Amino acid sequence: MKQKTFCYTIICLLLVQSPVKIFAQHDLSQYNMQIVPQRIFQNPAFIPEQKFFIGIPAFSGVQSGYANPFSYNDVIERDGYDSVTFQVENFLGKLSKNDLLRLYSNLDVLSFGTSISKGRFFFGFSVRERLSQHIMIPENLGNLLWYGNAYPGIFGRSVNIAPTVNFTAYDEWAASFSGYAMHRKMTWGGRLKYLSGRINATTTKSEFNVYTDTSTYQINMRSDFELQTSGVHNIDRYMNQRISSLVFPGNNGLGMDLGLSYQFNDQIAVSASVLDVGFINWSANTMTLVSHNPGQEFYFDGLKLNDFTDMLGNLDSFGKKLTDSILKLVKIDTIYGGKYTTWLPVRYNLGGSYSINDHHHFNLLLNGISWDHHFYPALSVSYYYQLPRILGVMVSYNLFNNQYTNFGAGFSISAGPLQFYAISDNIPALINYKGSSSFSLQFGINIAISQKREAPSEGPKPEGTSAGVPE
Repeated sequence: MKQKTFCYTIICLLLVQSPVKIFAQHDLSQYNMQIVPQRIFQNPAFIPEQKFFIGIPAFSGVQSGYANPFSYNDVIERDGYDSVTFQVENFLGKLSKNDLLRLYSNLDVLSFGTSISKGRFFFGFSVRERLSQHIMIPENLGNLLWYGNAYPGIFGRSVNIAPTVNFTAYDEWAASFSGYAMHRKMTWGGRLKYLSGRINATTTKSEFNVYTDTSTYQINMRSDFELQTSGVHNIDRYMNQRISSLVFPGNNGLGMDLGLSYQFNDQIAVSASVLDVGFINWSANTMTLVSHNPGQEFYFDGLKLNDFTDMLGNLDSFGKKLTDSILKLVKIDTIYGGKYTTWLPVRYNLGGSYSINDHHHFNLLLNGISWDHHFYPALSVSYYYQLPRILGVMVSYNLFNNQYTNFGAGFSISAGPLQFYAISDNIPALINYKGSSSFSLQFGINIAISQKREAPSEGPKPEGTSAGVPE
């Protein structure tokens, strides 16, 4: 494998993480914003209150945020002279409690929906640019680099220090269909999606075991590593492609969302959804990095102090010498071409609501993300006030990523057919972003045409629907 290719691939993966703040986007508060039509992305059974809506292209749904195990203030310290100190031990302590970094980003390029068949069904269409990232960083990787191989948690033990990566950027073209059942007590919905993959990096094998001999302090290593990528090694030429290749790179996949909601009576409703059940077949611009001799043991006697000091003195020298040292021991083969398949992280929602009347609603939401045989739960308790067709206000308390101080809020306001909404799962982070380990913000602008006011039908009204919808 050429050293340049290896270095460039690693740098690209690091750059993916550096400029973009990492966050765990559970979309907790949006789930119960009844007047916002984009909530159908959280449950396709939520039929919008509007007869018709269309999102302002590229502005109908914009998300940004992060949720790390640590905050900026946990890691960076500035003194009175504005000197910066990196608090390594504090960073490693935070990482030991939560070694997972997750990212979800969505941009709605186009979205619209309309009721059909005299309001009995609802059809929607959307084009969204999406990004999903899961990175698991083992605690012992940082301990080995900072404390050395004599650290008590490493010395005399075999530990795996290899990170696990799943990064996917793709376009989603989707059509949804929903309707009523059981005399309007139930709504059902589904969304079928064509997925067009842009960039991917996935570790299918991530084993790098390190063992320090208690007698000689020699480090014994064994690797079984495989990183599959698409569009990474030639990312510098990404924008020089033809328009057709930019829009449809040739990495094709399918996905679906499913949802249900049931109204027991005028006050109590429950709902559930399963989202992002799907896969992408990667065949364009693929490259795989794989261990030359998987499972073979090799030895590393360490770096001399002078060499290490010289490496830290110059970033170019550091990268070159460190890469040289690793490549001399760990032989990595590069395989161009080939095909592979990745599955999307699946999201789950289970919600319940209690409505005092048409204005006041209390909600409970259980949310989870499934990835790499792990399940990551979240919980949200919220209150929602609605002034029909005009105003919606949400306040929430959210638990996710082992963080317990996430107070969210959201609002939507309509002036005629124009609607603006903004939602965050952690409002304090908007004020003190350096001291917070999580942050989220979502906003959008829609053109929404409401249903005509009619006399209410008999029987309870399904959650999130308007009175007067035909049975």
